[in-house]
Amino acid sequence: MTTTDPPTDRPVPEALPDPSALLRGTNWASLETATGPARKLPQALIRLLEPDLTMPEARKALDALEPVRHQNTIYDATPATALFVAALLARRTTQHGMEANGVCMLLLAWLAGVATDSDDACVAAGNRYFDGNYLDGYPAMVAMRALRPVLYRAVSPFLDNADAAVRDTALAAALAFAEHPALAPHRDNLIHHARQLLLTNDTQWRRQQALDALRAWGHDTTGLTRPGDDDRSPYTSDSLWPDGDFATPPF
Repeated sequence: MTTTDPPTDRPVPEALPDPSALLRGTNWASLETATGPARKLPQALIRLLEPDLTMPEARKALDALEPVRHQNTIYDATPATALFVAALLARRTTQHGMEANGVCMLLLAWLAGVATDSDDACVAAGNRYFDGNYLDGYPAMVAMRALRPVLYRAVSPFLDNADAAVRDTALAAALAFAEHPALAPHRDNLIHHARQLLLTNDTQWRRQQALDALRAWGHDTTGLTRPGDDDRSPYTSDSLWPDGDFATPPF
C-alpha cells in the first residue's frame, strides 16, 4: 500500500490554507471536471462557507461537487476541491471544537471518499491496464495524492472522537492518506485504531481496508479476522467500497 509517485507540477502546501483565500486564489475556470471547466464550482463552495450551515444545505452544496468525483474519478479540479473541503473542516473544528456536528460528518465522509478514490489500490488497478505507467499520464491523480499529508491534518483530529461513526469515518480517510511515505510515522497510531475497528465494526469494506493496512505495514492479523473478510466478490453488495454517496454516508 505504498507507491512511489512521479512529482507533481502543482504547489503542495505544508499547512491547510484559509478556505476563503483558497477559493478566491484558485482559477477554477482553468480546471476541468467531468462536465467541463469548473466555472460553477465556486458557487457550491461559497455555500459551504456559511457559518450557520445546516446539514440539508451542506448536502445540497456537496451534491453540486459531484462533477469532481463523477464515477469515483479524480479530475483536474478534484485536488483543489479536496484541499478546500479539508481546510473548511479544519476551520469548523477550530470554531466548534471536537463535537463533530452533522456538517463535519458530511465533510469527513466526502474526504474519506476522495481518499479511497486515489489510494494505492486504485493506482495498482490502473497500473495493470497501463503497463505500470498509470500515473505518468494522470497529472490530476498525482496532484491529488501529493496532497495526502496536508489532507491528513484535517481528518486526524477526529480519530479519537467519542462517536464511533466519526472515528471510523476519520480512519477511512486517514488509512488511505497515510499510504504517503511522509506519513509513515503516523502508521503505528493508525494501526491501533484499525485493530480497535476490527474488534467492533461489522461493515465488510471497512474491515477489508483495516486488514489491508495491517498486512501492508507488516502487522499480524491473527485473531482479528472473521469468515468472509477476504471476500472481494463484486457480486456481494456489502463487500463493495463506498460509492461516494455522502448524503447517506456508509462511513
